[in-house]
Amino acid sequence: MTMANASVATLVLILLAISAKSKAADHDDSRKPYIIHMIRTMKPLHFNLHHHWYDSMLHQVSQSDSPSELLYTYDTLFHGFAARLTRAEAEAMESMQGCLAVIPSSRKKITTTRTPQFLNLASSSSSSSGLWSQYSTYGEDIIIGVIDTGIWPESQSFSDEGLGPVPARWKGNCENGQEFNSSNCNRKIIGARYFFKGYENETRINQTLEYKSPRDNDGHGTHTASTIAGAAVPATNFFGYANGTATGMAPRARLAIYKVCWREGCEGIDVAAAMEQAVVDGVDILSISLGSSDVQFPKDPTAVAAFGAIEKGVFVSAAVGNDGPFPSTLSNAAPWFTTVGASTIDRHFPASVVLGNQEIYRGSSNYKGKDAQLQTSLPLVYASATNSSRRCLSGSLDPNLVKGKIVVCDQLLISKNEGESDALVKGFVVAEAGGAGIIVANDKFFGADEQITNVNNLPAIFASFTVGEKIKAYIKVSNGGNCTATMSFSGLTEVGNAVAAPIVAAFSSRGPSSTYPHILKPDMIAPGVNILAAFRPRLPYYFVSGTSMACPHVSGIAALIKAIHPTWSPAAIKSALMTSSYIVDNTKQGIRDSATMEAADPFAIGAGHVDPRAAVNPGLVYDIAAQDYVNFVCTLNYTKQQIALLTKTLISCPNSSLEAGDLNYPSFSVLFNSGNKWVQVKRRTVTNVGAEGHAVYRVSVKSPPGVKISVQPETLEFNKLQDKASYTVRFETNITSASSSNAFGEIKWTCIKGGTQVVRSPVALQWQPSN
Repeated sequence: MTMANASVATLVLILLAISAKSKAADHDDSRKPYIIHMIRTMKPLHFNLHHHWYDSMLHQVSQSDSPSELLYTYDTLFHGFAARLTRAEAEAMESMQGCLAVIPSSRKKITTTRTPQFLNLASSSSSSSGLWSQYSTYGEDIIIGVIDTGIWPESQSFSDEGLGPVPARWKGNCENGQEFNSSNCNRKIIGARYFFKGYENETRINQTLEYKSPRDNDGHGTHTASTIAGAAVPATNFFGYANGTATGMAPRARLAIYKVCWREGCEGIDVAAAMEQAVVDGVDILSISLGSSDVQFPKDPTAVAAFGAIEKGVFVSAAVGNDGPFPSTLSNAAPWFTTVGASTIDRHFPASVVLGNQEIYRGSSNYKGKDAQLQTSLPLVYASATNSSRRCLSGSLDPNLVKGKIVVCDQLLISKNEGESDALVKGFVVAEAGGAGIIVANDKFFGADEQITNVNNLPAIFASFTVGEKIKAYIKVSNGGNCTATMSFSGLTEVGNAVAAPIVAAFSSRGPSSTYPHILKPDMIAPGVNILAAFRPRLPYYFVSGTSMACPHVSGIAALIKAIHPTWSPAAIKSALMTSSYIVDNTKQGIRDSATMEAADPFAIGAGHVDPRAAVNPGLVYDIAAQDYVNFVCTLNYTKQQIALLTKTLISCPNSSLEAGDLNYPSFSVLFNSGNKWVQVKRRTVTNVGAEGHAVYRVSVKSPPGVKISVQPETLEFNKLQDKASYTVRFETNITSASSSNAFGEIKWTCIKGGTQVVRSPVALQWQPSN
């Protein structure tokens, strides 16, 4: 071949390669997991079963010799199937008969010994009227499905001692897998399954690093499950700290485990399949400590599946996410979720730092190593040269600078790992460089006064942002020379009113929802900071923080309510939890926001902090049927095909004057903009679940400046249980600037005859520019 011919041949090959690359970019011939939503009634008659129809469709759209296989079929919560498709195959599938939508799967991320007393479940030295003593059901035989990372069944928290037979209505199974078999289930863990087909599309499970079975190698799922319904385990502590009896919220409830999360996340089609199976198996409650972002329901299989679960009478609680304190960062915002933010509890592990100038600063620590009383004054250093060294990242510290010294390390706001490992890694980095101790200082977004305590290999004190800044200022003034500090660890656990609580965790995601601005989210907050619960064998009980820890508290409390009121709908249970929540802390001050240490607003706390004892007797509830949710989405300009993802068939929306804000929700989110009148009118209906005889409620209102809130009628009367009454709220503003800040108020119905309940609804008002 001549040089000229070779050049031509080379050019041809290059052009062919570019063409092939262009086509691949256009059509993306790599297969990815999708959920294909279908109208079941459109199945051709010659197919006996729906999955035969679905298989046929996969063969018809296939652009290779090996058609995609059916991964899952969905027949209960919504209708359709999951498969791996190329982009071109997905586009072809959308035009097939009976196909409503083809939605790409997306990955989600995973988002106690004191909380029973803090929540007034258990009787304490100051109160003998805990909810458990008033109602002795303890969540008896309520079945809770936990969608998470699996379970470590050998933990004492999952003992079935004292439990009766598995409820006869249970249809689930205990699946075999790596290091797990049916003998790992008992009368507490009555079912365990695992879902991985979507996850393994891109990430193979490494069975030397994690278990391909329901067994939990992460600890997250074990922690949440034991928080929900763990059996009582006396003398539980973490190296002597937080000593007490570890108990779940509903200790006599049953657990059904659905492992969907692996080392790299939780695939959407697996989560939807697990939720489907859980409802078929017979769960009463679904607990989902997972999150992603605030997306519209047609693009979120979890939201579509959650609607199907609610339709079947299953209560669904979900974590709001760990992306606070910034606004509009929440997930799981659809109104049929019960969306939970995180707060602190009244427990503290005091430790102190005495600086060389004799200033003493308080922090927290659960360190119990050999140097637990590091009373010797040591040099103090802050490696401020780079972002990496300030954060004590791997390889960033100079041993010549830190050897033998106490090192101050910045702690950034948690987002991915629930705050579990970051500080521990810093401890190893400091130790590797020869450091003698570590002070972990929050950044400003972590909370002015929030201290998330973690295990550490070195003497470690966790400092709030405020304290951290003062310590760093001392170092700066001294120009790094002759700075010393003494670390002191009390080894004690403080509880009670000496520790102001609850406070909203800085990491807890905030509203308003950009997708559903007419719905106030989160719905409530619950304990989610420094929660001690079952974990992994080397750390049988461990402190973890996150909204993932708050969600299971509400799941377990919902089980208590369900056991006491078995006929209540999921919406009635949510209403009871919301309207009975409180908004003052244990010092009788308004609940504060850890990010600012100022009063928390409803975009941070929702209706307030959950109060189990009040929630079992709320007086009135705002009930919502599945059709009400459909009517709500009908007001949001979705297409018939998108709405059919929920209704499972094409429908015509009702011709009515309903607006999005008319959903019978227990809170109010009111939008003003220059494209409408400066008056909004909302209607609500409440159901009497308190007094068996005559009851009267009177309204009171708190209106923010510039807004007038009026309610008609001003009293509501009921003659028997389940009586209903309606009222109308008029919101009128003289503020016409879209740049105005948000404002907040409340509407309270107080029982003045037939009871003492107070039924409170928060009000959030937003000024927005017109569309």
